[in-house]
Amino acid sequence: MGREKILFISFLLLYTASTAIVLIASTIKSPLPARGGYLDVAIVVLIVINGFAIHWMNYGMNRKRPDSYISYQAAHYLFPFILIGMWIYREELDFNILLPGMAWRTFFFLSILPYGLNLWKQAPAQ
Repeated sequence: MGREKILFISFLLLYTASTAIVLIASTIKSPLPARGGYLDVAIVVLIVINGFAIHWMNYGMNRKRPDSYISYQAAHYLFPFILIGMWIYREELDFNILLPGMAWRTFFFLSILPYGLNLWKQAPAQ
């Protein structure tokens, strides 16, 4: 497996872990311990570094510009599911925690998704 694929997989895993922390923090009744916030910030820093590395690898290695259509399709199908989930679990969620966290995570995910998929498709076969 090439380092492009490993980088994209690590981006997806870190994104999933960070989203899980936000969902846990917005659903528990007692405040999340301080180390949970520190862990989330550390994961966010790694997400940003991975995201910029993915973006750089597309342009630094003379790859073609990625097609943004996949990002449009992901947004087209992802947002309704997010909104339906928020509506179904509206009584259990603390929107003061959930909305800011999900807003930037979703924006950054959809911004990096075309570049990551571009790396994934063009990774050299070994």
